[in-house]
Amino acid sequence: MRLKFDKLLLVPLLLVLCSCSSLKISESTSERMIAIKSDGAPALYSIVKPSGDVLSKSDYDYDQQLKSIMRGIKDSGRKKILIFVFGGMNSLDSTVERTENLSKIIYKESDYYPIFINWESSLADSYFDHLLFIRRGVKSYTFGPVLFPFYLVVDIARAVTRLPINLVFQSYGIFMGNTNTDEINGVDAERIRKLKIKYYVGEDYEPDYYPALRRFVYLLGFPVRVVTTALIDVAGKSAWDVMMRRSRIVFQRSQPFEADFSDEVNALTSPPDGALSIFMDRLVKFYKANPEYEFTLIGHSMGPFIINGILSRYDMLPYKNIVYMAPACSCEETAQALRPYLEKHPESTFYNLCIHPHMDASEMMFWAVLPRGSVLRWIDLYLADPLTSNDHCLGVWLNAMYSMPRLLGKVQKQCVIKAFGLYDPVTNTARLNMPQKHTDFSDPVLRFWEPKFWQIPQNKISPQSCPFIDRVGSYRRLESKYKK
Repeated sequence: MRLKFDKLLLVPLLLVLCSCSSLKISESTSERMIAIKSDGAPALYSIVKPSGDVLSKSDYDYDQQLKSIMRGIKDSGRKKILIFVFGGMNSLDSTVERTENLSKIIYKESDYYPIFINWESSLADSYFDHLLFIRRGVKSYTFGPVLFPFYLVVDIARAVTRLPINLVFQSYGIFMGNTNTDEINGVDAERIRKLKIKYYVGEDYEPDYYPALRRFVYLLGFPVRVVTTALIDVAGKSAWDVMMRRSRIVFQRSQPFEADFSDEVNALTSPPDGALSIFMDRLVKFYKANPEYEFTLIGHSMGPFIINGILSRYDMLPYKNIVYMAPACSCEETAQALRPYLEKHPESTFYNLCIHPHMDASEMMFWAVLPRGSVLRWIDLYLADPLTSNDHCLGVWLNAMYSMPRLLGKVQKQCVIKAFGLYDPVTNTARLNMPQKHTDFSDPVLRFWEPKFWQIPQNKISPQSCPFIDRVGSYRRLESKYKK
C-alpha cells in the first residue's frame, strides 16, 4: 500500500501557489488559441461572448473548444492557417493577453487564420517546479519535496564553482571581436556561394564609436555582474531544463512516480495525450477532409523547439512556410526534424531569422548589469550543454551559417538564413532600431507574419548613400507614420 500522506501535506501549498487564473478572454480569441499548462494539459479560460455574457471555463471542455476552432476556420472562409508558437520565459496568462491583441491584428491585416500556441514557461514557475517536483524527468509529490534542500544546495554550488568559467567567457568579448567588419571572411564567403546557400545579412550603420562605448559600459558593470551571473546560474540552468521538458510534454504528458503499473502501460499504449497533440490530431483530420488549406508555422525563441516536434510528428500537413525567429533550438536538433520534412515536401521553404551578429554578441540588458550578449549567447555559454558546435543555438547567425549547410544536404536550397541589420533601411523598415534584440521579434510593429519580413530583400541601398546621421529624419517619419 502506497503512502498518500506526502500529497496531503502539499495540498494547502498547491492551492496557494497554483490557484486558477481569473483571466477572461473574448470568444474570437478562444477560437484562435491553444493554451497549455505546465503539465501538458489544456488550460481553459472564461469566455466573454459578443453579447457580454460570460461562459465560465467550467461550462465547456477542451473538445468543445477545438470544435469551435475548426468551425472558426471554416466560417472565416480563409484558406491560409498561421500557427504561431510563443517562446520561453513567458507565463501562460501573459501570452494569452498578448494573443488577444496579436490575433486581432493578424486577422484584420492579413489573409491568415491565426492560431496561437501558448505554453507555461515562465522562469520562476519553471525553477519552482525543478526545486519541488521534477525528479528524473517526471513529477513526484514524494521524492520532490523531500529532496528539495539538496537540489537547492547543488544549484548554488554549481553556480559558485562555475563562476570563474562564466566570467572568463563573458570578459573575452570586451576586448575581442565585435568590430564593424564582415563576420565571414572572403574564403568562407566563396565557399558559401559555391554551396548556393540562400543567405543575407543586413548592413551595420552604427557609428564607429558604438562598439567601443559598449565595451566601456560593460567593463564598468563587471563588479555587479559577478553577483548577477552567479544568480542567473543558480536558477537559469535548472529552469532551462524544465522549459525544455515542457516543450516536449505539450505532445506527451509525463507520468508521476506514483502511477500504478497498469497506468504506466495505459500511458505507453495510448495516443499522445498532450494538449498540442490532441489539437494537431484534430487539425490533421480537418485537413484530410479539406485539403485546400495551407499552413505557415512561425516560432520565436523556444517556440521552434515545439515546431520541431510538430514537423517530426505531423509531417503529413503542408507547411508552405516554416519561420524560426531567433530560435533557441540547436542546429543539430532542427536539422533532424527539418531535413526529412523538406525532402518530403519540396514546395516548402524554411526561414531562419537572426539579429545582426554584432548585436548578438554585444547586446546589453539593463546597462550591463546582466551578462553580455543575447539570450541565445547565454544558452550556448551557461544554460545548455552543447557537445559539439552543431549543438549551438540556430538563432545565432554564425552558428546557422557554418552548421546548417553540412547538416541539411540537398534540402539547403529550400532554406533561407537572414540576419537583420543595425539601423538598416533595407531590413529594419518598421523601426530602424528593430529587430536588434532577441525580444524584438514577436513585436507586432514588425509585422512578422508578412513574407517580406522573412524573405531576402530585393532592393539594396549603398552604405555610402545612407550614413547613420542622415537617416535620423527618415527614422522619425517612420515612427510618426506607425503611431498614426
